[in-house]
Order: sequence, then C-alpha cells, then structure tokens
Amino acid sequence: MKLVTKIFLTAVALSSHFANAAVVRNDVPSCSADISSEYYQLPSERELVILIDKTMAHSLAQDIKSELYKSLTRFIQPGDKVQLVEFSSFAQDSYTKVVFKGQLDAPLSQDNRNYIKKSALKAFDKCLDKQHKFMISKVGIGLKGAFEPQDKPTNTELIGTLSDISNQVLGNSDAKRKVVLLISDMLENSDITSFYKNNRTRVIDAQSEIQKVSSAQMFANFNAADVYVVGTGVIPSSNQYVSAQKMNHLESFWKSYFEQSNARLLGFGKPMLLSDIR
Repeated sequence: MKLVTKIFLTAVALSSHFANAAVVRNDVPSCSADISSEYYQLPSERELVILIDKTMAHSLAQDIKSELYKSLTRFIQPGDKVQLVEFSSFAQDSYTKVVFKGQLDAPLSQDNRNYIKKSALKAFDKCLDKQHKFMISKVGIGLKGAFEPQDKPTNTELIGTLSDISNQVLGNSDAKRKVVLLISDMLENSDITSFYKNNRTRVIDAQSEIQKVSSAQMFANFNAADVYVVGTGVIPSSNQYVSAQKMNHLESFWKSYFEQSNARLLGFGKPMLLSDIR
C-alpha cells in the first residue's frame, strides 16, 4: 500500500476527533482529542507560513522545487503550525487562497504522562508519527498543486499581495516564533513601481524604490517574522536569471523592505538558499 494511501486511511480513522474541534481551521486530524485539556494543550511555539507565487511554476527548476520540499520536511517538527498560501495576479481567477492550514500535536510532558491511562498514551504516541507523515504529505501535495503551470502566466503585484497576506495571516498569529518562506522571483510590477522596462528587467535604485513604497504606505506588518526567500531573479517563463548587478540591487531593496515591514530577512535565495531554513 502506498504511503499516501496509508496516510489517507489514517486521516479517516482519526476523523472522529474533529467532532468536538474548535472553529479554528486545522486540516490535520488531532491525536489529542481523547486527552483531557487539564494535561494537554496545543503549543504556540512555531508557525511556518509558506507563500507561493504561482507564476514561479513556469520558471523555477525542478531540482530547486525538490530541494525546497526536502528542506521543509527537515524543518517541520512536532507542535508546529503550518500554512500554505498561494497567490498570483487576479487574472484567470488566480486569487490568493490558503491551500492548507494545520498543526501538529507535541509529545506530552513526562509529568503529565503520569496522569494518562496507558492505552491512551499508547494511542497518542503511535498517532504522532502518523500525523507528522500526514502533514508532510499534505504540504507536498499543496506545493505540487501551486506549481501547476498557468495557461497564461502574468506578473504579480507582489508588494500589495504581501501587505494583504501579512495583515490577515501573520497579524493574527500568536506563535512565539513565526517563519515565512516566500517563493517568488521578487520582481515587482504594479502601479506602485515596476522592476521592468521595455519588457526587460532593469537595474533598480533600491533607496528610490523604497521611497515609492513608503509614499504609497504599502509596507507590510510581518509581526516580527523571520523571512526566507527562494527564487529571486528568475526570469518568468524561462530558466534564466537576472545579472549579478541587478540581483545586488534587488537584495538591497528587499532587505530594507522587510526591515520596515517588521520582519528579519534571514535567507535570500538567488535563486536557491545556501543553507536550510532554521
């Protein structure tokens, strides 16, 4: 039996746990529904938000996509909240949407384990491993769907989209640490500004471009998140990248942008990250 099938059957077997679930969306079947809240509550330590620009499906190499998935599987740990959000232009109904949102349970503390009957502990411990595999599978399926090519790829208004997503998704997060993985070419093309000229990428003046964002009052609020970027400078619908000079100016702009949007830019993939998401 294939792993995905096993995971699906696990989800079905656990579906009864949703009967008393809170209204907060969680696409991951719970392992802790039969354990008293006196001894267990979902943690709020880390939240990972994966933002995928669907236009990257036409330009991001397969090896980068594969390495990205491997990096995510290494990062996601018990107790983590994970959201996968895809966005693009408003053409072809490619609106922003949350594809997946879920949280993993965390192991019980040793003190609290002493108050739980052995049969419930055994079921809980066994469920944790299956639950983790389920989430990893769902993230993989979500990535695959987000990377399905559009019929007519268009440029994305990135700054406006990041403002909307950060306010609605990250602004409501109560996690102690928030991590954003942004998969995009980082090439803005909107009414605020454009990093193109005559249908070609141009060398931008980072300070001048930041002033445009400031004048338009379009900085975001990432709620003190750590940000990693993958895909910078990939020319849409090709396997080519912008020049080193253009790349340096892009990095200067986005570093300043995130600083003024209440975030820390920890990784700027050109197009790949040189180290794991941490």
